[in-house]
Amino acid sequence: MKKRFLYTLAAATLLGFAACDDESYNDWADPIVNPQEEVKAAASVSISSVGSLIDYASVGETVKVFNASGDAASKYEVTFENGTTLAAAADGTVNADELKAVVEAMHGRAPIERTLAANVTAYLNVDGAGVKVTSPVEVKALLVAPYISEHYYLIGAPSQWSPTETSMPFNHSGKNVYDDPIFTITFKVAAGEIWFAIADDKTVASGEWSDVLGCIEGNGNNGMSGGIARRNELSDDGSWKFVADKECYVRMTLNMMDYTYKLETLNYGEFIYEIGNDSGWGTSNPLASPAFDGKYLGYYYLDGEFKFKPNADNWDGDWEWLADGKLTESGGPNVPGVTGFHQIKVDLNDMTYSLVPVNSITCVGNHNGWNQADAACHMTYNVAEKCWEGTYDLVNGFKFAMNDDWSISWGGANGDPASYDLLTENGGKDLNVPEGDGTYAIKLYLSCEGKHRVVLTKQ
Repeated sequence: MKKRFLYTLAAATLLGFAACDDESYNDWADPIVNPQEEVKAAASVSISSVGSLIDYASVGETVKVFNASGDAASKYEVTFENGTTLAAAADGTVNADELKAVVEAMHGRAPIERTLAANVTAYLNVDGAGVKVTSPVEVKALLVAPYISEHYYLIGAPSQWSPTETSMPFNHSGKNVYDDPIFTITFKVAAGEIWFAIADDKTVASGEWSDVLGCIEGNGNNGMSGGIARRNELSDDGSWKFVADKECYVRMTLNMMDYTYKLETLNYGEFIYEIGNDSGWGTSNPLASPAFDGKYLGYYYLDGEFKFKPNADNWDGDWEWLADGKLTESGGPNVPGVTGFHQIKVDLNDMTYSLVPVNSITCVGNHNGWNQADAACHMTYNVAEKCWEGTYDLVNGFKFAMNDDWSISWGGANGDPASYDLLTENGGKDLNVPEGDGTYAIKLYLSCEGKHRVVLTKQ
């Protein structure tokens, strides 16, 4: 029997410590357990689940994740399903913040009871030889987080003073609200003073003014940032007041994990810019907002990923992809790639974008009976020259229509039938031919309002 024990111990030493550095814990139903039958003759350790819930509403610096009894081990480790390993003390405790990070990484920050499968490994010394024993446990944890609604709404002067008013919803990524607690809304204000507050799903359901959200600084005493609470927690209504010396746009951002807000006065520029793989990330293509209202429009050929930025000559403040049709200014990946000529819209008020494929541009007019869907007058896009082109027999009176429809078409700006260097899609004038009736080669350069143009060369 003694010889058999020594042989087993030697094998355990070789196999146990040799595999220690690259151990794999993938099979949670059947964790790796070194044979213990002979080890128990000299050392014994028992590991089991605690069973009780770790409630982060009342934890200290450490939390207990397993029970251990028997011979003392030189160290303990707890390895979770996502591969994270935490050091554990002999009493089965781990650092509370480190465990919290594991729960958040695996399940998010929502205050929902979670059960995590883990392997606890005990490292023992038996007669001078190292042996490790691994046992499965379950860890139950409940994180602490404030109530976060799925929806928030601006009520008051910008909309209506009602706790059930939902006409002005805040924008959100659509992710789990505990993983993304940021909500934003942008609204237009006139010169002068306005007052507003916030409703959410709870407020809409109850219809109670006491559930309305306000600022903790006091009624009308808010700054450009601060805290949020419900009226039943405040000593007054806590409504926000905003004073503008001229018409402008205001963006309100809520962080509902912290229950804080931020207000920003927005001064939108006339242009923002698309840049991407279509130019090897070398050309900034303008999108225009003639009304300076944060709504931008442009037409460009896309060929892969891209993003948007406020300046043509630098990357400061660029906007990235948050979700389908949504942008973020806090960092993120490029907008997923597409190929082809597109109408591109960006609305910075709600941080959204949209792409509409431009499948056809028709040179339409008196020469074809004003048939906007005339395939014979469809133009071809020249990727190298970045223009739509075609050759047609023209007479006075023609325009350019998108996707076989009149809803979007380009003609002369300012009512000028010879405004070849300045086309507009906003009530453009029917164009005349520059050199009399005849055959013309056409190159149409679509870009954005104020920059569309056409070159007509008589053949």
